[in-house]
Amino acid sequence: MHTTMGRRRSRLLAILSGLLLMVIAGVPAAHACDCMGYDFEEAVEAADLIADVTIEDEISDDSGEVTYFAVVETVWKGEESRTIEFTTHEQTASCGLGRIEAGTSLLVWASGADGSYSSTWCALPMDGGPEDRERLTGMLGEPADLTGQPVPEAGEPGGPPEQSVPVWAVSAVVIAGLGLFVAMVMAAVIVVAWRIGKRRRT
Repeated sequence: MHTTMGRRRSRLLAILSGLLLMVIAGVPAAHACDCMGYDFEEAVEAADLIADVTIEDEISDDSGEVTYFAVVETVWKGEESRTIEFTTHEQTASCGLGRIEAGTSLLVWASGADGSYSSTWCALPMDGGPEDRERLTGMLGEPADLTGQPVPEAGEPGGPPEQSVPVWAVSAVVIAGLGLFVAMVMAAVIVVAWRIGKRRRT
């Protein structure tokens, strides 16, 4: 009895130790992004666009490089466009900002032009924090407020790309249609077989 309990405890201890080692080993990998950081003034100088945006929708995902359609609320520096396309990597280990949910608002420090921008952790100021907006206003003046401008609709210039029908949806319709066709054929076969059997009995 004591031997069995001792073995179970040893196994449990080994499992817990293994999990702890996996967690410890995983920490550096999760923070593997390595780049030369900017202080606040350098980050302002390097950025093409500094603005408050709200992520509206995901447009594409190409090997972890995710592009979003975003609505611009206020602009401290750069293009004063109501909407932009915003790209970042979904992995923070690759210096991306991670996967961003629709409806998320954030202050972006981005590179790019003409409505197409990208950003990484490396673009953010090392000494940034909750006071970033106040510091930006102190350096660059009051931001341009775009919230009074209408957001373009799909199909309009600056609007979100019109969504194509997903492949899975097309597949689902095709499969459903085939299933209905097979069911109708089976029903017809059953009815014919029943009638033939009835005639034979009579």
